[in-house]
Amino acid sequence: MKRTFVLIMSAIVLMSMASCKKYERTERTREGVLSLEEFQLQLDQTLLTKAEAAPGSYAIFIKNPAGATVVETTYAKVKSDGGKITLPAGDYTFEARSVSDEVPLAQFDKPIYGVKESFSIAAGETTSLGSLVCTLLQVKATVSYDDAFLDMVTGNGKATVTVNPSAPLDFDLTYSGGKASYTDKAGYYAVNESGNTTMNIVFSGSISGKSQKMVANLTGIQARQWRQIKFVKKTDEEGNATFAVEINSFVDDEELLVTMELVPESVIGQDPRAPKGDGGIRIDFAEDCTMFDDLNNIVVPAGATGMDLRVVVTVPGGIKKFLVQMASTSEAFLASVALAGGTTLDLINPAPEQDIVFQIVPFPHGSELAGKTQLQFDLSGAQEPINAFPGRHTFTMEVTDMAGCKNSIPVTLVVNG
Repeated sequence: MKRTFVLIMSAIVLMSMASCKKYERTERTREGVLSLEEFQLQLDQTLLTKAEAAPGSYAIFIKNPAGATVVETTYAKVKSDGGKITLPAGDYTFEARSVSDEVPLAQFDKPIYGVKESFSIAAGETTSLGSLVCTLLQVKATVSYDDAFLDMVTGNGKATVTVNPSAPLDFDLTYSGGKASYTDKAGYYAVNESGNTTMNIVFSGSISGKSQKMVANLTGIQARQWRQIKFVKKTDEEGNATFAVEINSFVDDEELLVTMELVPESVIGQDPRAPKGDGGIRIDFAEDCTMFDDLNNIVVPAGATGMDLRVVVTVPGGIKKFLVQMASTSEAFLASVALAGGTTLDLINPAPEQDIVFQIVPFPHGSELAGKTQLQFDLSGAQEPINAFPGRHTFTMEVTDMAGCKNSIPVTLVVNG
């Protein structure tokens, strides 16, 4: 059911004129009046979700151009005080919302509604605002799965949906008694008023007895949207069982076009026709690179210079796919790469927003990598930028050759705090 809060403020005609403003010949005053005498708050029961606050407790704020609150009250108090507020002449912003606190970064089942409108007060005048509509101030997200996907689940999992890196929400997937289940709770996220808000989606869990992970990133996130995230089972052109994400968005029941960038799908089932073996795919230190001897324990020296880290990737059958899955014990590092397009890099077809990751770890990338049988990786330049993130950073190289042979090789950089 969709419920719409409508905040209606009507002007009081103080003289027998059908006007929204009345000029009072008060020559010596430098103040004016904001009239809320017939201020009303109505509830439309058709709204999709509802705010938990009763209409009488809606918070009202009047702010000056610097953003400072000059009046803070409630709908009920405005009604009981006669509906008039005297203000010095000047420009203001009227705000009303269903809670007195600021909109939280992320919270389950806590929709918040409000409205904002600019107005001006002139000396000796009474000013009223027209009808204002309270709408959802957040983006709503829900997570679901199709039956075919749930049939492949063999353990607990979760989908983590993040808008602000410091406030992720986990949508749990529970496996019990041979069956997987999930709740239909909704997450509500604050959005950037200036725009440029993104949403990062990461699924991790046990699929067909193996630990699996998938990442998707959405751009164009705005208030009043409902991002319906659904994980579904698919089959790729090679016959592999894979999974994908379907996204729907609605604003007032009007379907929106959604910009979605999905990393190449991760295989979640075994294809009996798939080639056997790793095709001789391997990663080695360059012959004359003697500073390190263990790909899983590369301790990055402190400072900005002096590190010699060169590796050679050998793919006898020629490169078809080259993904890098990034994991880290550093929340700051993960937050940075999440905002830059997610924790999966497609080196052959990189997303433009992931350029910042290549500035931290200078992996070769671009369409020219396809078909190559050997690549030289000089990662020495990673020393200074990655030293800003103490922790263990694991880059798992997932390489597929032209025949379909695959190998996954982790490379771990250790930054001591």
